[in-house]
Amino acid sequence: MRRTRAKGAIGIGLALVLAIGAIGGWMFFRSDGDEQEPIVVGSTATPSMLDPGGAFDAGASALMSNLYQSLLTYEPGQEQPVPDAAESCAFTDNQLTVYRCELREGLTFSNGREIVPEDVKFSFDRILAMADRAEREDADDSIPEEEKFSFAGPVSLLATLDTVRVDGQDIIFELNKSDATFPFIVASTAGAIVDRENYEELEPRTDGEVDGSGPYVLTDFEPDQYAELAPNPDYDGVAEVSEYPIRVEYFTETEDASAEEMLARAWESGEIDVNDGKMPPEVMAELSQTARDYRFTESTGASIRVLGFNTREDAPMHDQALRQAAAAVLDREAITRRVQENTVEALYSLIPVGFTGHSTPYYDRYIDASPDALRDELEAAGHELPVQFDLAYSRGAANHAEAELIERQLEADGLFEVEITHYPWSEFVPAIYGPQPYDAYIIGWRADYPDPATFADQLVGPGDGLNTGYTSDAIGELINQTQAEPDRARAADAFRDIDDRASEAASIVPIWQDKRITLSAPDIAGIQHLGSNSGVWRLWELHRI
Repeated sequence: MRRTRAKGAIGIGLALVLAIGAIGGWMFFRSDGDEQEPIVVGSTATPSMLDPGGAFDAGASALMSNLYQSLLTYEPGQEQPVPDAAESCAFTDNQLTVYRCELREGLTFSNGREIVPEDVKFSFDRILAMADRAEREDADDSIPEEEKFSFAGPVSLLATLDTVRVDGQDIIFELNKSDATFPFIVASTAGAIVDRENYEELEPRTDGEVDGSGPYVLTDFEPDQYAELAPNPDYDGVAEVSEYPIRVEYFTETEDASAEEMLARAWESGEIDVNDGKMPPEVMAELSQTARDYRFTESTGASIRVLGFNTREDAPMHDQALRQAAAAVLDREAITRRVQENTVEALYSLIPVGFTGHSTPYYDRYIDASPDALRDELEAAGHELPVQFDLAYSRGAANHAEAELIERQLEADGLFEVEITHYPWSEFVPAIYGPQPYDAYIIGWRADYPDPATFADQLVGPGDGLNTGYTSDAIGELINQTQAEPDRARAADAFRDIDDRASEAASIVPIWQDKRITLSAPDIAGIQHLGSNSGVWRLWELHRI
C-alpha cells in the first residue's frame, strides 16, 4: 500500500519522491491469491551479514532475531529469559558454572531438517573456533595482514564458556567461572541455532541464505537494500506467528544524501509503513506524540554512542593521561544540543539510564578539569603538544557534523591535533576488530540483553567488545563478583565501581544515549512491542488494523 501524507506533516522540506533504486521495487513484492500484503519497515541499521556466528552489529542482530531461534528468548515487558527452542534451562550447581538445557523435540530448520542437540553445540563451538582462528592468524607473521581472517563475531559474549556437551536431548554448558548472566547470553543471537550441515565451522556464511527456525523465513535478501521475510509456518516457540510478511527496506548513504535523509524521504512520501530507523535530528525533533496521521511510540533507548581508543603500546593514545584529557574536554551537552537537536541524552556512564548500576562517573571525575591544568600535566609527563591521532567514524545520525564537532572540541585548547576520516560501514567494522584498529573511533553500542553486564563486561572486561586492547585485573575481579551474584540488584554497587574505574581508564568515553522512537502508519499496530532492552526485534508483533 502506498500512503499519501500531507506535505510538511513532520516538519521537513525533503523531496517527496525517491529514486526507483532506493525504493527497491517493494511494490512488486510477490503475492499469490489471498496472501497478506507485506508490512514495509524502514531501517538505517543495515546488517553486516546474516550469519550469527560472524556478525556482531545491531542491524544483523535485529534481523537475525527473526530468522533464527535460540534456546531462550524474551517476551515483551519481561527482562528474564524464557524457553523458546528449549523445553527448560537451569543452572545445575550452586556455583553457577554448569547450565543445562533440554532441547524441545520436533523442531525443524526452514530447510526441513530436524534440529538436534548437536546443532546447538555446533552453533556455540563455531563462534569460539572462528575467534581462535583469527587469533592464530593475527599472531602468524608469515600471513600478510590483508589476508588474515578478520572476525567480528560475538565471541566476547562467550568469555566464560569453556565447553559444550550433549547428553541425549540435553545440552550442557560448562563455564570457566561463575556467570549469572549466561542465560541472557544464551537468549541473544550469540545463541542462535544454525544447521551444522549448511554452515562452515571456520567461515561465516556469505551466500545471503539462511537456514534457521525463527518466526520468519528469509525469501529474498539484497545487502544494504532489502530483506523479504515470510511467516514461518513450522515455527514452534514462544512468539505468536504473524500472518503478515515483512519487507525491511535498508537506507544507506548516497552521494547526495545521508541514510537518515533517505529514510526521512521514504517516510514522508509514504513508501514505508513503519519507520524504525534514525532520521536527521532536525526531523526527529519535530515529531509529535499527538499527530493524527501517524502512530508514535518513544522509550529510553538501549543504545549508546561512544568514543573508543586503541590503548595498545604503539598507539598514540596509549597513555591514560591523554585519554583522560580527551574525556575532560569532550562537551557532550553541545553535541546533544547543537548536532543531535536534543533527540538524545548526554551520557556520563558506560551503563546507561534504565540499567542497574547507572551513575555519572565521567561527569564527577572530569567536570572541574581545566584545559590549562591538563596542558601542564601532559607536558610534565613528557608529551609534545598537540598530540596527533586519527579518529574514524562511520554511520549514525548527523554523523559528519558530530565527528566535526568532536574534532573541534578536542583541538580547541591545543592539546590534540585530530584527523577525522569517514569509512563505509562494511570497511569500518572489520578494521576495528582487525589486528590494527584505528587510533580512535566513534561508534554505537547497543544492549545484547537487558542486564548492565552487556555494557560493563563487554566494553571494559576480558571480552574487550570494541577491541580497545584495555585490560584491568581490578575490573576483572569486580566483573567476577557481579557474575557470581544471581540477584542482579545486589550487584549494583559493583557495577558502579566498574564504571568509576572505567572513567579513570577512559579507554571508552560515553557520548550520548539514544531515545527509541518508532513511527507507523495509522493502520499499523504493535510498534510499542517492536524493540526493547533485550535486543530482540519483534517484527512478528506488527499487524494491520
